[in-house]
Amino acid sequence: MAAQPTRRERERQQHRREILAVALDLFSRKGFEKTAMADIAEQAEFAVGTLYKLFEDKNALYRALILDAVERFTQALTAVLTTPGSELERLARYIETKATLFAQNIPTARLYFAQTTGAGFLPTAGLDQEARAIYEKVLSMLEAVFRSGIRKKLIANIDPKMLVLGLEGLSNAFVFELIERPDDLPAETMADLSKTIFFERIHLKGN
Repeated sequence: MAAQPTRRERERQQHRREILAVALDLFSRKGFEKTAMADIAEQAEFAVGTLYKLFEDKNALYRALILDAVERFTQALTAVLTTPGSELERLARYIETKATLFAQNIPTARLYFAQTTGAGFLPTAGLDQEARAIYEKVLSMLEAVFRSGIRKKLIANIDPKMLVLGLEGLSNAFVFELIERPDDLPAETMADLSKTIFFERIHLKGN
């Protein structure tokens, strides 16, 4: 059984969460470049030195924000890919869950795509090494679902790696629109459009 964190460690984690929340708010409103560590410290009501004890610099704080989001997304997406149901059902839940996650995390998504060139076209482009390794677990599981569906003749016999790239590219295109026009493109609409377009191409009729 894992040891319970000490009070000091719990306080440290709480401070970290509070600082990340404030940083995300300021990055979203003022922009990453225009936000200083002193601004974050002031709004979070911490001494600047406290921030530097937890984060080496502003770039480290940004990486922590993105890494936390990647870990949460990965946990949720791997869960739906391993739930009971056919491969098509699991793929549908994957699309729905991804849409919901981005809809619930629009400020983080905006920050990431604003700071990362090419992220919409390559699923792991721009992520640092640690975050990339985490998210690649999702892509590997997604590829395994496609392979299984092809073996069962539920899915057209297309290279599973290409299917992963196709699904991620399509869903990320809708993510861009969701980020820009959240009121015009709800998560449910994004998911339905993604499923309609993608499944029309890969689903073997009669299965």
